[in-house]
Order: sequence, then structure tokens, then C-alpha cells
Amino acid sequence: MTHTKKRIIDYEHEMNAAQYEAVSSGPGPILVIAGAGSGKTRTIVYRVAWLVDHGVDPSSILLVTFTRKASQEMLGRAIRLLDDRIALVSGGTFHSVGASILRRYSRILDFDASFTILDQSDSHDAIDIARKELSPPIEDLKSFPKPRTISEIISRAAGTGDSIPDVIDQRCPHLEDYGPDIERVRLYYEHYKKSHHLMDYDDLLSRSMDLLETSENVRRQVCARWSHILVDEYQDTNRLQARMVRLLADGHDNVMAVGDDSQSIYSFRGADFKNIMRFPELFPGTRIIKLEENYRSVQPILEVANSIIERAGVGFQKRLFTNKKHGIKPLLARPFSEKEQSLLVLKIVQEFRRTGVPLNDIAVLFRAGFHSFDLEAELTKTRSPYVKYGGFKFVESAHIKDVLAHLRVMANKNDRISWARILKTIAHIGDKTAKTLASLFAEADRDSDLSVLVPEHKKYTDAVKELVNTLSSVAQMDGPLPQKIDELNRFLTPYLQSMYDNYPKRLRELEQLAQMSAPYNSLTEFLNDVAIEPPDHEIDEDMDSRERLTLSTIHSAKGLEWGTVIIIWAAEGRIPSPMSLGNPDDLEEERRLLYVAVTRAKERLIIVVPETIYDRRLGVVPASPSRFLEEIPMDRFATRW
Repeated sequence: MTHTKKRIIDYEHEMNAAQYEAVSSGPGPILVIAGAGSGKTRTIVYRVAWLVDHGVDPSSILLVTFTRKASQEMLGRAIRLLDDRIALVSGGTFHSVGASILRRYSRILDFDASFTILDQSDSHDAIDIARKELSPPIEDLKSFPKPRTISEIISRAAGTGDSIPDVIDQRCPHLEDYGPDIERVRLYYEHYKKSHHLMDYDDLLSRSMDLLETSENVRRQVCARWSHILVDEYQDTNRLQARMVRLLADGHDNVMAVGDDSQSIYSFRGADFKNIMRFPELFPGTRIIKLEENYRSVQPILEVANSIIERAGVGFQKRLFTNKKHGIKPLLARPFSEKEQSLLVLKIVQEFRRTGVPLNDIAVLFRAGFHSFDLEAELTKTRSPYVKYGGFKFVESAHIKDVLAHLRVMANKNDRISWARILKTIAHIGDKTAKTLASLFAEADRDSDLSVLVPEHKKYTDAVKELVNTLSSVAQMDGPLPQKIDELNRFLTPYLQSMYDNYPKRLRELEQLAQMSAPYNSLTEFLNDVAIEPPDHEIDEDMDSRERLTLSTIHSAKGLEWGTVIIIWAAEGRIPSPMSLGNPDDLEEERRLLYVAVTRAKERLIIVVPETIYDRRLGVVPASPSRFLEEIPMDRFATRW
């Protein structure tokens, strides 16, 4: 079959010098350190085309990515660049590669080739079976961690190589007492999968790697199939994935790993920053090529980014530069409080819109989902359309809704909907009973004692009376609103502990809710501000319906870009996160997080650091800029808005 080239590719002149060096490199291991906005995807696409264009059999090339969509898009671009020979290139995820190996050689593992792959939901179901069928049985299954939590613990142990106790200690120490039984569940789960010819996502990696390590014949055949391997986003690999790359390249070492150590921010998913640093050790003779020319941002933004990352304790030294030498300096803004921060963001967004900047080219980034709560309330009050990625929208999570429902009943005893919600937090009360009691309470006189209205029922009477008495006593408490919310949170803690394995995280989020209420003198005023409703249809009459401001956690923003980026809460205690301060590796990842946030901006960057922060124990206290900002020369910033 003949192939007609779409055009002659002038590789050297269609790329910068570093990209061309990477694309045209000969055999052997290559590590491409691709700085933010440096044309990483373009380099991979041209590398695939170069290999095929220079005689490499396309069926012997493997492109490994983290999503199937990414590999399809890259190979599609390579086809359009060269010709349809690229269609013979193998592209897929680490898991799909593992699955293909296991399908072919499963008999060696005494597995049927038609084994079923469990998705996450299926895996949770299988773990639930293991929980219930253990012998001897788990003493208190009701309080035992849920299948999803156990699945996350088992998966992290598989991906990192840590033991179950180590994972529990690192990620959820409040579950320490359950460690031995979780290990028993894991062993039963493994037995269950084996006996039913099932594999979960982690098995696709671990079992295929075990196969390659223990069978020289299989390893020889697999490694002969793919003579050239390209790996995207190598900085995000976990222990198993790095092990897979090493084994797949056995005998030829023709691996090009592309990634950026400075953008390694997913340790909570099991990614190991050290993998990209160890690549030259795994592959002796590695050629390291740095892509430092940035095609996204203006130079003043890159100067701030460089100042952040050049002080990293460990990493490949790089300095981003661009031909876009001109541009305005990033703004460092210091509003007095969180409320003034939100109002400042609104003012900035409105001014940019008046100058023709579309809303969907502006993003507000933050370290954690709750950092945007106050801003969300202000956006809602001004009927400003927005979309949020990462974390959760205010009042979207069940535990936040539960506390707000309690507060609404305190403010309005006739709120039947809120009554029904909070009554269902009580054991043995379902929809029907909740609706009946809610109607009874909502229709009662304002000053009546609701506890005397509770019907005698041996299963829930005492609990309902405790609820209504707690609401009454909290409503009558003297003191600021945060204290009342704290009291409700304490009342709800046993419920949260029984409902959610990650209840410590949810309790911390409820503490943030209490802190948010501090500026309010009136419960009604607070509830009005947090009652975030979908905008009315009239909003879209004067604007494109796609015009929405983006709010996003930094993690969710990775890989994206906007003309204007506003980073809020760039203060010590917010970024870096307080939970990172005891671990040097975690602290370095926080530095990389800020670097990722800064490098999302193309033309305009505003970094906002409130001068004060409200602490529920100390009141209003001074807030200082993030330690990472303090290291940057002030002449890198403009300080006026």
C-alpha cells in the first residue's frame, strides 16, 4: 500500500532548536523537560512523524498517555501532519497497555483471556462483598469504612508500593484501628477477583508488570513489538507506571519521556515526583533536552514564574523565556479582607469586560475549593455567570447543605423543606416519616415547644427531641454567629462520623463555614448571601451563553490557559497549605502548585493577598504573602490597581 505525503515537512525550520533536537534525536533514552507552554504536545506529534518519516515501522511505535483522548488527539495531529501510516502507531493509556499484555498472555497467570475488567463501581461492589463475607466477620460492619474508602486505600498502596498501615497513617490516620481488618478485606478481595477471573485497574498494571518480570520469554516478545516508546506527562507517573516504562524498553532503551518536574502536583493521586528525577538512573546514558521557550505568556509573567521555581530544592534547572518581551507586569494586590478581595475581583473582571475582554478568557484560581466561597456569594449577588472546577460549589456537598438546613430552621420554624432534610439525618427516619414530622413542626405556632409535639416512637423519639432542643438552645445562645455554627457542628459530628469515612475533612470544611459567617451580625443576612441559586434566564439575553467566568482550583487548571488569570488567597496558610508544613516534599509541591497557577496566564496576571484573615480563635489577624511570593524581587510586580 502506498502513502502520499500531505507535504514535505521542514522539521528544522518548523520548530525551535530545542524542539528540533528532541524530535530528531537518534536511538537511546531521552528525557525532554518541557517547561510550561513550551510546545510539549507539538514536540511529541513531530517526533512520531519524524520516526515514521525516517523509516521506523509505525506499528513498532508506542505512545503512552494518561487518557485515551490525549493519545487519539496527538496521533490525529500526526496523521494530518504526515500521512495515514501514523494510524498504525499504537496509542493508549498505561492501563490499556497492561490490558493488552494480559489478554495475550493471561494463560501464564492461570487467567482466562476473557477476564472482566472491574470499573470503580464494580470494584466497590466486590470490596463490599469481601467486607460482608470475611471469616471471622467484622464485629461492627456498620461503623467499618465504606467500600469506596477501602478501595482508595488499597489502590494507593498498589500504586505507591506502601503497605496498608502506611497508607492509613499518611492519608487517613483516624482509621488506624481498622487497619488489620482492611488488610483482611484486601486479601479476600484479591482471592475473590482471582476465583472469578476479574481484574481491577491496578491489576492491569501490577499483574502485567509481574508477568514481564517473571517471564523472560514474554518480556522478549513484548519488547520486540515496540522498538520506540514515547511517554507523555512522565512527571505524573506512579511507582507501577515508571516500572512499566522500564520493563517495556528492556533490551533497546529507546524511550522518550516528556514531562516537567516543575508541574508535578498530583502526589495525592499517587504520582511520584522522584520518578522523573530518577529517569536518568533507570536509563543510563539518558540525553536530557530542555524546552524553555514559552509560547503562552509574556515575559513579565515568566519572570515571576522563574523566580518561584528557581528556588525549588530539587529539580532540573530551567528558565522560561519568550519572544513576547513586552507586556504589563503582574499585579500584586493587597485588599484589607476576604470581602474586599471578592469585591476587588469583581471590579477587575468588570473593568476587563468593559475593555472587550470576554468572560471566558478570565480565570480565578485558588488552592482549595472553599477559598472561593465568599467570591461565589458576591458573584451570585451581582448575577455574574460563572463555572467552577475542582472542590465543590458552595452548598453542593451534603454536609454543608445539612448545616445550612439546620440554620434555616433556626431562622424560620415554618421551613418545611429544611425540616424534612434535617430529620432524615436521624436513624430510622425515612422520607415518609420526615415529611410527616416536618409538616407537624412547620405548622406549629412560632413560640410553641416542638419537643412536646414529637409522637412517641421507640426508635426515634429521643433523637428527634434532642434535635429540636438543640436547635432551640443554639438559637438562644449569646455570642457571634460562628459560635452557633460551631455548636451545630459539634451536635452533627456523630452523624458525620457514621455517614462519611472522610469525616475529618468534612468537619474542617464546616469550620470554614463557621469562619465565613464571622462578618455577619444577622443569621438571615448570612443565609441570604449563601443561598446560591442558578442565574435567571434574563442574564443570557445580553451576552453569549458561553460567557462565564471560570473559577478553578489550581489542580483542575493544569494544562489550561487564559488571557487573564487572577490568583486569590496567595497568602501564607492558604498556599502553602498548613498541612504541608511538616513535610519538605509536600512543601515543595506547594511551590510547584503556585508555579502552575502563574503559568496559566497569557497576558495579564493578578495575584491577590488579603492583608487580614479571620481566625475563629484569634479574630481578625494579619495575613502575610505566601513564602513563595516573599522570595520574588518586588520589582517583578506592579502594585497599583
